[in-house]
Amino acid sequence: MSSIMMRIGILFAVLGFGSLALEQFDYEFRLLSWATDMQPGFGIVLGLVGLALIGGSVAMNRAKSAPQPQQQAAPGQFPGQQQPYAGGQPQQFQGQPQSQQQYPQQPGQQG
Repeated sequence: MSSIMMRIGILFAVLGFGSLALEQFDYEFRLLSWATDMQPGFGIVLGLVGLALIGGSVAMNRAKSAPQPQQQAAPGQFPGQQQPYAGGQPQQFQGQPQSQQQYPQQPGQQG
């Protein structure tokens, strides 16, 4: 959505501020020929709306890419400590010996 907003903002800014520049040389964008008698006010407003859309798009992208707040640790635990698994076998933590489950020998492989 924000890339569409950025593209529309760029288009509005180019048309708005470009119409101001072209008016000085007695040219106009055909797309905006209906607004000739409203220049330079229309060009300024259209350009500012374009800049607002560009700024909104940039702000939305920054908000999306901002890091999410970290979850609070449960009482009695330190941040970053792993939570024990509720079901099945207990989760192994650092410093505890890990027991490996033995599987039967597969045919064709040496043990």
